[in-house]
Amino acid sequence: MQRLNDGLTIAGELTIKTYKDGVLLRTIGPFKNKVVSSAGYGRNLILRAVAGDTSLPTAINSASIGTGTVAPVDANTGLGAAVVSNMGITSISVANNVLTIDVFVTSATLTNGTYAEFGFFATSRLMSRVLITPAYTKATGEDSLFTYTLNLAG
Repeated sequence: MQRLNDGLTIAGELTIKTYKDGVLLRTIGPFKNKVVSSAGYGRNLILRAVAGDTSLPTAINSASIGTGTVAPVDANTGLGAAVVSNMGITSISVANNVLTIDVFVTSATLTNGTYAEFGFFATSRLMSRVLITPAYTKATGEDSLFTYTLNLAG
């Protein structure tokens, strides 16, 4: 029996843009992500959806940001130290095997501070986690646009 290996990969990255009074101040990234894979999370959720399992959520509908600094691993089920959870998705689209997600967060929603991790969730189930290094520092009056791309390539 011949084994087929088409080298299918799923990988993504996060870019952060900071605005003040509508003017772009800086762009940092891209930062590579980890699409996690433990039972009921990340890649496992994707496979369940393909198999027709509708018992768990699969649509990415929120994001969280935190201060955890431990590198992402398959077993992650959440952020290490979430600061702001359940941030709404501003836009989401798929084109040419690339998923693009934008999360726009106003200065009032995201407190001033230094952030080192970001994650996307299907309801409360972690899909992917990004370690932001060097960390992202948000100051007074700054709005943040988090743009995430997830590529399916083979």
